[in-house]
Amino acid sequence: MTHHDSQLTADHLVDAKGLKCPMPVIKLQQQVRQSSPGELISIECTDPGAEKDISSWTRVNKHSLLEVNITDYGCRILVKIEAKS
Repeated sequence: MTHHDSQLTADHLVDAKGLKCPMPVIKLQQQVRQSSPGELISIECTDPGAEKDISSWTRVNKHSLLEVNITDYGCRILVKIEAKS
C-alpha cells in the first residue's frame, strides 16, 4: 500500500501538519462532509499516530484508504470517499 510517487491526483487537500490526534481525523471528516462520493482527499500529517487513526476511521466509515506516502514531514494519506450505504 505504500507508494512513493503517486499518479493519483486528489480533489481536496487537507493540511493537518502540526496537529495532534484526533485533529487530523476530525479535519478529514469535515472535508468528507463537504465532498462527494468518488472524490479523493489527500491529508498531510506530522503526527505519527495519524496513519493508524485515519486507517481505522476509513474502515469504520467504509471509505477507502488508497495510499500512505512517507514524506519528510511525516506522511500523506490518500482517501477515496465511498457512497454512503
